[in-house]
Amino acid sequence: AVSWPTSPQTRSAPDSRAMPSEEVAVRPPPAKLARTEAGSRGAVAQAGRVISVVGPPYRWIQIDCRCFFVENLYVKSADAYFTLPALDASEAEFWAANEGGKQHDEAERLEIFQDVQTEARRRAAIPELYRSNTAACAERYRPLHTELFPARVDADGLREGGSGPEVAIGLAAENVFNATFLEVWRCARDGRALPDQLRHVHDACYESPLFTRAFSERIKEELRHFKGQDLPHQRPNSMNRNGCILNEIGFGPLMDRIIGVYLLPVCRVLYPDLLEHGMDSHHSFVVDYGVGKDTSLGVHDDNSEITVNIALSEDYSGGTLALYHRARVAHPQRLEKRPYHHRVGMGTMLLHPGELLHEVLPLTAGERQGLIIWIRSDGYRRRHGCALCQRSDGLVYAAAATGAAAAGAAEPVRTKAAEQ
Repeated sequence: AVSWPTSPQTRSAPDSRAMPSEEVAVRPPPAKLARTEAGSRGAVAQAGRVISVVGPPYRWIQIDCRCFFVENLYVKSADAYFTLPALDASEAEFWAANEGGKQHDEAERLEIFQDVQTEARRRAAIPELYRSNTAACAERYRPLHTELFPARVDADGLREGGSGPEVAIGLAAENVFNATFLEVWRCARDGRALPDQLRHVHDACYESPLFTRAFSERIKEELRHFKGQDLPHQRPNSMNRNGCILNEIGFGPLMDRIIGVYLLPVCRVLYPDLLEHGMDSHHSFVVDYGVGKDTSLGVHDDNSEITVNIALSEDYSGGTLALYHRARVAHPQRLEKRPYHHRVGMGTMLLHPGELLHEVLPLTAGERQGLIIWIRSDGYRRRHGCALCQRSDGLVYAAAATGAAAAGAAEPVRTKAAEQ
């Protein structure tokens, strides 16, 4: 069973700012959202019309820790991570808080500082932009495959098929999942040993077919259709510039169902320590690599307890996924690493701990596309700290779940003076 509640009202927070609403108003993008109170939770309303666009417990602010706004700021040109002491910090103050300034000339140092400021401003804008974009997509997007966009997936309305429960109404499990994965899932569900088709390939990394080729193609076709609509959407994350956030464009309920019903039982068997307290949220997105886009991705770990990496393409050269070892360090590029080169066909998934260091090597031809899921657990983070900073004093949702005060969670970035 998934550890999240079945309705927004079943979870309350001591401060409604810490647990934003799961509902959003349908409105044209330029209009301003007005926040009202609905019971113990905030709700977003406009012109009296409020709709649900994703399943519980969707977090409008997908930020789990305040460190996100000022730490681990990635600069691609330097292939390095930086900290910004405050949004109004001077260049001198910035370099005093970061290593490596002496290896760059004056122009390079200025460019890095400006890139970090730009990234910090982008992150500060994410919560409201998330709300605005999701509302615009819910109002204006006309899906090509409507079965991928259920308003909300309610388990009570889905039928139990021969292969497993429906993924959405009218979307049978055998039309989504590879038969090999369904056998893996049944073994995990029933408490039997997982079959050999789930291959251990590296340090706590497991590979298995997941989606059918037809379903993979359907997702790709839907994403191409979305990109052609000129609707607002954000980049997937701090390091990838090309792609989209699936929850933002309307895939939230479908991803909730795929993860909660099918992936989670398998992950619980493979990673019992990481999911001892269940799953509380996910960040699901698609990344694109190609000529004129990103062609590589530097060494990094993920802001997740468990990552699911699903290949949506296979006709490309280069672009191999290099897997290293598990480590949460400030500068992973500086570590000595021995790579395991991983490449699979369309629809195949790789499961690995979020702390596993990995990178995408340079693409030389074709286009590479992947669907990434970051699975997160509040309970794990309360015990072990944030995945990014390893501290617990800045946690937002995990702190709220224990009844700790989370005042200011909706106002993530303060100036230097305010911090002092």
